[in-house]
Amino acid sequence: MQFLINPDTLVNFILCVLIVVICIIGYLRIHTITPLVIGAGFFLFGISHVATLLDRGTSLEPMVTFLRVIGYIAICSGMYLVIREIILRIKTENELTAERLGLEQRVNERTKELQESNRVLIASDEKLRESEKKYRTLFENMLEGVAYCRLIYDATGRPSGWIYLEVNDAFRRITGIEDITGKRMLEAMPDIREQIPELLDWYERVVSTGTPEAVETEFPSLKTWLKISVFSPEKEHFVLVIWDITKRKQAERAQQETSRHLADIIDFLPDPTFVVDITGEVIAWNHAMETMSGIPAGDILGKGTGSTVTWIRNYPGPLLIDYTLRQDIEGIKSAFPNARFEGNVTRIMMTVTRVDQVQFSLWVSATPLIDSNGTVTGAIESLRDVTHLKMIERELRESNTYLDAIINTIADPVFIKNRRQRYVTVNDRFCQYIGHTREELIGRTGYDFFAEDEAVVFQITDENVFLTGVENEIEENITDSQGKTYTVSTKKSRYINAAGEEFIVGIIRDITKRKETELALQQALEKLGMLSSITRHDILNQLTGLRGYLGLAMKQEKDSEIIRFLQKADESGDAIREQLEFARDYEDLGIQAPRWQDVAAVFRSAVSQLPLDGIDIDTGVSGLFIHADPLIGKVFYTLLENTCRHGGAVTSISLSNEETPAGLVLTYRDNGTGIAAEDKSRLFTRGFGKHTGLGLFLSREILAITSMTISESGEPGKGVQFEISVPVGAYRFVP
Repeated sequence: MQFLINPDTLVNFILCVLIVVICIIGYLRIHTITPLVIGAGFFLFGISHVATLLDRGTSLEPMVTFLRVIGYIAICSGMYLVIREIILRIKTENELTAERLGLEQRVNERTKELQESNRVLIASDEKLRESEKKYRTLFENMLEGVAYCRLIYDATGRPSGWIYLEVNDAFRRITGIEDITGKRMLEAMPDIREQIPELLDWYERVVSTGTPEAVETEFPSLKTWLKISVFSPEKEHFVLVIWDITKRKQAERAQQETSRHLADIIDFLPDPTFVVDITGEVIAWNHAMETMSGIPAGDILGKGTGSTVTWIRNYPGPLLIDYTLRQDIEGIKSAFPNARFEGNVTRIMMTVTRVDQVQFSLWVSATPLIDSNGTVTGAIESLRDVTHLKMIERELRESNTYLDAIINTIADPVFIKNRRQRYVTVNDRFCQYIGHTREELIGRTGYDFFAEDEAVVFQITDENVFLTGVENEIEENITDSQGKTYTVSTKKSRYINAAGEEFIVGIIRDITKRKETELALQQALEKLGMLSSITRHDILNQLTGLRGYLGLAMKQEKDSEIIRFLQKADESGDAIREQLEFARDYEDLGIQAPRWQDVAAVFRSAVSQLPLDGIDIDTGVSGLFIHADPLIGKVFYTLLENTCRHGGAVTSISLSNEETPAGLVLTYRDNGTGIAAEDKSRLFTRGFGKHTGLGLFLSREILAITSMTISESGEPGKGVQFEISVPVGAYRFVP
């Protein structure tokens, strides 16, 4: 076989191959027959070109021509198909263009609609977010606890618990469980099923019926009372709203307890008492009311107020409690002119006769019962039987009349003051004495009638009697309404009545003339004292000279008998001196008024005047004051001097005190030889003793000025024990 190389034919063959390949690819891409038809034509052309290249064109001319004709037909058919497809495409494109334009218009319109819808959605979304924010804020800040929960079911379809999907802060705070979200029932509260077994059934009922329910229950593990409201927003879900009502429950329990205690208190009140509610029905009728009325509580409770007076004979009209319940003040004033108002309490005095003819004088008190909102919820009335008190008052008035008559017969001015030192009673003589009427004096104080310096003295002495309870008698000045001043002795005593009220009862005695006489006597005594002092001084001077001459005579005299006589004369002179000194002390006795004196200080002063070195001195009377003559120091000096002179080998001296019902006992002791039993009865007799015999006698007289006494009770051989008795009111202790 010969291969003829013809460039044109070779190029045409290659082009035919390429076109066939392109047509095949086009068919595979667009899946239409047109590429295959065109490709078939060029395939036939390619075969004819192969025949030419193989130099068979001449031998195969008819067949090549046939192939080319068929090829042209195929290409023409393909071109037809292409043209038709182009026409159809153009038509389709026009239709598509029109459709696109319509579609674009619809798209634009839809876009506008979508944009508007989007704007609305955006606005709605913002509102939704705002609403959700508000809901979340409300949810988190609600005072009530809120929990969103879902029931959990077991394999049989029965609820076995629930899970907390979401809770607010109040729920956590009220339950005390912080990490609760996402937890199951038993995880949050393991013992809730044992404590409140009906809770799960209750939640399941609300979920299944869709009907909200509310209940109040106690959670022992939380030590809390809760009010729980439940509703179901969707299937298998429910919402809990809880309120902590522990305080309210505690208040209710306290109220119930208070009501029970109040009922018990009312029942055991000694005064007959009954209570009505706002409708006027009796709700309490205590035991004392049963006793007074004779009506058992069971027969009266639940009835109106009219039944409460069936025990009273011919009761005229409405009760005080009826007016009180209506708060009808004018009605009370009209029905009970003697009514007294003290805040919400109204009191009246009335006399009633029981159906058995027994008469009672009653204090009736009524008050409305008002709750915390200021609303009247009822009223209470209490009766007090004062029949006996009325009898006592009548007897007391008669007694006071009798007492006033007695007081007014007393010749001395008499007054009675209360604790505020205001006059409550005075007799006629007191009014006459100071020149003011009884009406002017009653209820006033001394500052209203007397000079200020006088009133101050009255106030101080009165207050002292009030505080100590000790009777007081004092000399003081009183100036009457005419300006005339009197010297009086006022005796004041404290009186406490049965009610515990304190009063001063005072009796005044005019001692003006006596004081004038005492002044004249004092002046005379001073003159006599001066004369006695001068005379005593002159006698002592002469006695000193006499004893001096006796001493010289004894030194020069040789006769022992004469010397003995001279010594006796000297001893007599010494006795005369001591008698004169005693006379001087006795003359001073009672000259100065008694005064309060520090016993320890006076005793130490006496100790300092004697040689007591080596003796242990115990002064156990610190802070003690006695009302005594200024010569009381002489008493202690005498006791100490006797110890020095007659006690022997004394090593200790003590002064102590002890209070007794009769007063105070001051005890002087030493550990010396003591006093013989036969000498005790004459110990305080004038002239008895180994020295002058005047010291203890003078001591007794000094003490007697202020009603004190002295005695000796020591045991012979074991020391002396002098006991000075001080009456009540004549001693006091100062810290």
